[in-house]
Amino acid sequence: MSGIALSRLAQERKAWRKDHPFGFVAVPTKNPDGTMNLMNWECAIPGKKGTPWEGGLFKLRMLFKDDYPSSPPKCKYLLKLVRPYCPSLV
Repeated sequence: MSGIALSRLAQERKAWRKDHPFGFVAVPTKNPDGTMNLMNWECAIPGKKGTPWEGGLFKLRMLFKDDYPSSPPKCKYLLKLVRPYCPSLV
């Protein structure tokens, strides 16, 4: 694993823990031995008030590569997204 990527992610985790938007979640996963895996995060985004998504908590996984921050993380939603205005896509 890249020292640059791990160092940057450790800094970002520290900043996130001090200050992040209410209701949002971002937590590194744990390795089988119990250590923290900064390259793999479980996150959640709350649905915005006044929208059809209000009250929802939308979970996703962020996977970082060794060349982070030069390349962005891959993000994958862990649930099927609800598209209330596109019934043919549901």
